[in-house]
Amino acid sequence: MNKELPSIFLERLKAIVGEGRYRDVLAGFSRPEILSVRVNTLKTTRSRILARLKELNISFKEVLWSAEALTLEGISREELGRMDLINDGSLYRQSFSSMLPVLALAPQPGERILDMCAAPGSKTTQIAALMENTGEIVAVEAVRGRYYRLKSVLAQTGVTNVSLKFTDARRFRSPQLFDRILFDAPCSSEGRFKTDDPETYAYWSPRKIKEMVRKQRGLLLHASRLLKPGGVLVYSTCTFAPEENEGVIDWLMRKTQRELTVQPVSFEGVTSYPALLTWQKKSFNRQVENCLRVLPDGHREGFFIAKVEVH
Repeated sequence: MNKELPSIFLERLKAIVGEGRYRDVLAGFSRPEILSVRVNTLKTTRSRILARLKELNISFKEVLWSAEALTLEGISREELGRMDLINDGSLYRQSFSSMLPVLALAPQPGERILDMCAAPGSKTTQIAALMENTGEIVAVEAVRGRYYRLKSVLAQTGVTNVSLKFTDARRFRSPQLFDRILFDAPCSSEGRFKTDDPETYAYWSPRKIKEMVRKQRGLLLHASRLLKPGGVLVYSTCTFAPEENEGVIDWLMRKTQRELTVQPVSFEGVTSYPALLTWQKKSFNRQVENCLRVLPDGHREGFFIAKVEVH
């Protein structure tokens, strides 16, 4: 079933998740994708959406950790894509794991927030909804095609409190510091591997992990310098690799001159497994224990979330 996944990746995976979880995690790479959506409260209300879904005879399930998150059942991905609720921006297609970093960030109305690698806009629009279109979100994207996709998504979902910046986030400068920063990092994407889609892991290698770490470190250090005292920085990836997760947070805590505290992250009903304190003979700062490693299952892909407060 999983023979096509790289053997080096599988060896690493077993060491990361542990023997007891390994087979279940492997099975996750073959599970059918669920249809998860988020109610866009900038366009509608949860009660209206639930009533409309009932009118359309579309089954749905709610989750414990978010009033806006739903699983739709008895409908295909193609049918969902044609739905008016999707096309008018009332519902937004987003994976459950992708919603968690913004909930950890906990943006508040009126704040100034930086979204460092914003496209395609899932998290940017989620932040805007929680802020009720007040304050300011600065959304940075370096890739032209993704930048225009982000611009389109913001228009479709009714977001009006975003300033778009087409630049490499490492070169972004701001005269004002931010209350909160989200850095959903480019990564090796191991949590999104699918055994029936070789393209999802075709470019994976230990070398790819090292390339990602270099990029992540530069962006994260720059982000930490853009935060107000008392500000919150959320770093997230969709990979299992400790080098890109605990290793990057440990590096930031050693590299920066500012005092950092890693805050605990957890969500009711979201299955997790322990963050790693050691990897390949390297020990990490004990505060990385507070990071969240989301255990992949039938509803969520593997994810890593760290919430850092800057003093």
